Amino acid sequence: MFYIAGRDMFSWNIIGILIWVAIILYLVFIVQNIRQRRIKMIIKQHKRFSWPNMALNIVEIVVLLLAAGWMFNQTFMDNPDLEDANRITSSVKYEPLIMRTGAGNSSYVTINSAKKRYGSQTYTFYRDGSKVTIGSDYASIAYGNTALDVNAEKIPYVKKELAKMDKKYQRAYVAIYTAKYKRNWQNGIGMHAGHLATRYYLIRVPDSSFIKQEK
Repeated sequence: MFYIAGRDMFSWNIIGILIWVAIILYLVFIVQNIRQRRIKMIIKQHKRFSWPNMALNIVEIVVLLLAAGWMFNQTFMDNPDLEDANRITSSVKYEPLIMRTGAGNSSYVTINSAKKRYGSQTYTFYRDGSKVTIGSDYASIAYGNTALDVNAEKIPYVKKELAKMDKKYQRAYVAIYTAKYKRNWQNGIGMHAGHLATRYYLIRVPDSSFIKQEK
């Protein structure tokens, strides 16, 4: 079954591979074509420069740059709309947090902040006996009466579902949002079909007293 899924993913992504191959072949063609036309111009016309030849060179190079730039954006800079059902399939998994006890107050999550010019934060929590540490770019903490943190608004969580989980887990859980690219030709162009688009952790705690700041 895994083999079939992997083969299906590759079958769509081969579209992007073929486009990149075509661009590389076009680059080779341009180099050879420019060289041949220049040699022909020197031998037959006894010229080293002509405006028509220069114009053709420019057109060929512009077409190459446009194609390569478009594919670069599709492959490396893709930023899909997470609510686009044509490209993205998503799911949310809810897991209860495990309280950590020890010196000081008990806590559900520990924040470690790097106090530098380009600062960063990591959140550490426990779920089902396993330790998880995640950067603040892909996680946020919600506490108090608000189940959805401001930073997590960029993720399409369902607020009604979060409210249900508040009651079920007494506001102590992590909502793991996972988005994957669908296996179709649109995602195959950028070679993303079947791959992970993003994963986000919304860490829910009852109030700020359950958050430990690492010194």
